[in-house]
Amino acid sequence: MKFFRILYSLICYGFGVAALVYLILFIGDIIVPVTINQGSDFAPNLTGVAAILLNFGLLALWGYQHSLMASPKFKNKWTKIVPASVERSTYLVFVAIFTAILVMLWAPLPHVIWDLSGTLAAKMLWVVFFSGWVITLLSTFMLNHFHLFGLQQAYQGIQAQQDKTETFRTPMFYKLVRHPIMTGVFIGIWAAPVMTTGRLVLAIGMTAYIFLGVKHEEKTLIADLGQDYLDYKKSTPSIIPWLKF
Repeated sequence: MKFFRILYSLICYGFGVAALVYLILFIGDIIVPVTINQGSDFAPNLTGVAAILLNFGLLALWGYQHSLMASPKFKNKWTKIVPASVERSTYLVFVAIFTAILVMLWAPLPHVIWDLSGTLAAKMLWVVFFSGWVITLLSTFMLNHFHLFGLQQAYQGIQAQQDKTETFRTPMFYKLVRHPIMTGVFIGIWAAPVMTTGRLVLAIGMTAYIFLGVKHEEKTLIADLGQDYLDYKKSTPSIIPWLKF
């Protein structure tokens, strides 16, 4: 049983990582065939306001899945169906599915707002773009990457209620902001050498998700960690260093 549980978690981990990598390339409009400016064959042929509304709807659906399935209330019900030890791994499969829906149905809006291609500014923005995603990745390892992606739970057979026993700590990036994973995403979505209307829609939509998602997540963190987290919240910015909110 343990072998199959670990195998399942590794497969789910692969799906989750693949979804994240594709999303980064999709946003950056690089390498992959379907990008934010190059739609798939499944994307509706929409333009203007209709395309904007569709894209915001896809982002809302994507964000809702992330927040809903990560909520304690949902987990309590979900783990009556899915074993707690693979709950997080199964979550990654749904992340991959909803990321695929976002990518495949996205309606490109290629109107160029700015284009810095070929300039020093563009090269600097590419560095910032990839740096943002590196910050996101490194931040997962600063706490517990393998727990966040479900591998540790599958290996140890951890039950859902045991997740809360981990010691509260604030390593490296977490001393600067409370949510450095989101800080990296925020940097990645806005660092655009070429900003199209579609990229702007995505940046606005994901920014809304980041701040709403963090607000929702912190209710759980306060409930789990109590005064330790309240003190941390008072002393440390949420997403953007030096901005106390």
